[in-house]
Amino acid sequence: MTRERHATFRQRPGTAALRPGTVTRTPGMYLAGAWTDTGWPDTMEGAVRSGLAAAVAVRRHLQPRSSEVTADDH
Repeated sequence: MTRERHATFRQRPGTAALRPGTVTRTPGMYLAGAWTDTGWPDTMEGAVRSGLAAAVAVRRHLQPRSSEVTADDH
């Protein structure tokens, strides 16, 4: 058995406000990682949730908008 003493931590109140969301101000740029705001602690589980949220955001960004009309539609 091994122990990683730095694997467990205690966050301080107010630190959640410092965690960025998935969507950024830069079009097409998204963030993922345990340290993003997922509503979960910054753990491996939080990182997975963050990655899934980023993948969904990218997919939405890449899908053509059905309300947009292009020159090819006429």
